[in-house]
Amino acid sequence: MANNKTLLQNISSLVHNGLMSEAEANKYRRRLDRKVQAQEEAAKVLALVPKAKEFMTPGVQYSISDLVLGLMGIKAPCHGYAETKAEQKHRDGVAKPLVKAVLEHIGATTLGSGAQTKYMVEPQLPALCTLDQVDEA
Repeated sequence: MANNKTLLQNISSLVHNGLMSEAEANKYRRRLDRKVQAQEEAAKVLALVPKAKEFMTPGVQYSISDLVLGLMGIKAPCHGYAETKAEQKHRDGVAKPLVKAVLEHIGATTLGSGAQTKYMVEPQLPALCTLDQVDEA
């Protein structure tokens, strides 16, 4: 597949040569922009997954604000931090959805709803051994 720069140049060429209208070109440019943004978002999620696995203790319930603090270092008012409107907008609009996507990716369990929602990684049970394996030991 061609890279984004090449695709944008091809779209501009089609418009310049009269083979595509500007409205059609803008539609394809927006589609390409959305795809690039989705790829960037997926990369951010994958970058945070190892940190989430390291931070979260199996069986412990975490609130979203504690997870945002632990994974991204962004404090909330419940941590005694007086945030500005811009910081609140970033935390609510960018950080929380990103952390929720990470939690979904690692298969965290959601408990409760609303402001009381807690997230937990289930503890891994030890592998069961069969009677044949016991007899061999």
